[in-house]
Amino acid sequence: MPTGDPYQLQPSYLYGLVVTGSVLAAVPDDLGLLRVAALVVGTLLVYWSAETYVHVIAARTRLRRSLTAHERREIAVAGLPLVAGCGIPALVLLSESVLQVETTLAVDVALVVNLGLLVGVGWRMSTASGLTGARRMVSTLLAGLLGVAMIALKLSLHH
Repeated sequence: MPTGDPYQLQPSYLYGLVVTGSVLAAVPDDLGLLRVAALVVGTLLVYWSAETYVHVIAARTRLRRSLTAHERREIAVAGLPLVAGCGIPALVLLSESVLQVETTLAVDVALVVNLGLLVGVGWRMSTASGLTGARRMVSTLLAGLLGVAMIALKLSLHH
């Protein structure tokens, strides 16, 4: 059963960023930015709901009993970093909406921000795992390549 363990928070946040980037890569160019932000947040809420459901069922199976309200709440809260992964990109989209940035450019900027966040989370996870030197750099670059892949996906779909 998940806990508030910091080793689980960063991977959940990374998954949230990957899903966020995937939605941004696939979103049609003709949607308004508020709708794009709503799609990103809504998609992450669906993923969080599915993850919470799976963890509740798995814990119930493993423990062979119903979970207490506290245990169910703990599982739900442990998955919130997945949703939080879309927070900064969604705020970027909302800010761009206020500034009336054209959708295609705004989504591109949000994807670049998402890429930067992936690199940052990759660095933190690599550091927390005890990697140093070149191994930390390679691990961080692998996280960043996820963002690059989403940008390439967007380019292949929309340009």
